Amino acid sequence: MNAVKGRSRTVRLNPMISLRKTATELEVLEKLHRAAVTCYSEALRSTEQNAIELDSAQSAHFRAQLQALREQLRTDAGPDGLEGVQTSFDAELKNYRDKTRAQIQKLRQDVQAAAAAVESFAGSVSESEVNLESGLKRELNSLNQSAQSNDIQEVRDAIRASSAKIAASIEQMRSSNQLAIAQLKDEIRLLHREVQTARGSKTIDPATESRQGMNGRMEELIKKDTSFSVLLVVVRNLDGLQNCYSANVMAAALRGFQARFENIVPSAIVGRWAKDQFAAILTTASSNAIQMSSEVVRRLSEPFLEQEGGRAHSIVFNPRAGVMEFGPGSDLAKSQARLKQLADALMA
Repeated sequence: MNAVKGRSRTVRLNPMISLRKTATELEVLEKLHRAAVTCYSEALRSTEQNAIELDSAQSAHFRAQLQALREQLRTDAGPDGLEGVQTSFDAELKNYRDKTRAQIQKLRQDVQAAAAAVESFAGSVSESEVNLESGLKRELNSLNQSAQSNDIQEVRDAIRASSAKIAASIEQMRSSNQLAIAQLKDEIRLLHREVQTARGSKTIDPATESRQGMNGRMEELIKKDTSFSVLLVVVRNLDGLQNCYSANVMAAALRGFQARFENIVPSAIVGRWAKDQFAAILTTASSNAIQMSSEVVRRLSEPFLEQEGGRAHSIVFNPRAGVMEFGPGSDLAKSQARLKQLADALMA
């Protein structure tokens, strides 16, 4: 028998095919990435163009912020950049929603007050008309009865008496209407005064106003023997930033800072504690608050984009956070002193 020797064959893959496939996949991923960034940018543009405008200055600032976010997408479209844009967009949108909601609520209250004043005025006028109509009918009936008399003098006396009463009724209606008009004007002046007061309240130090509200909440929890924690955040470089940027830019950045803080701890009460301090009142366990503090610092350290005069500014804060626990029956005055010590330690 003749032996048949088999020959082994080695199949070699063409490396060019593998490289071409990898390049194609990378190209597809790159197209998907560009499409995602483009769609996100267009979503920001649509939000900017369709924002409901109640206050022109506020709407202009909101649109400027969205324009700055679109600019950031164009310059930094990596994963970290996209996450930063999303965080800033969420904070800006929430801040604009809250301000718009407050304006709508105030507008409703003003309209209700004006409606009440007009209703009061209309009621007064209607009452005067009813009284005048009743008086006129009585006098007409009296005149009709007198007209049946053959005594001329009696008829004359009846006419004189009815004329005097009709004239008195008309004068009374005029006086009542003037009083109602005066009351309506007082209501309008009161509404104007409330509007001016609301505008003037914007000049009050926001930190003082916010701290008073938070103190009230802390006092309420202490009275209810409820344990809670205060997550205190200090901005260590605020003075330096204020020397580098305008007051408008810094005010907007600090509003964004608080809005982002609120977004990180949505179940907490967040407010301005001092010029360079923000606080959140948490009713969860202090261990959760401590774990949360590191995430708060990380997120608040990300840049805030502000725009002024067509120029975008990237504001980077240097925050530090600490947590203080309050048990049932805590002394509010002593707790304030402890918070002051914590703030000093964080700023050091």
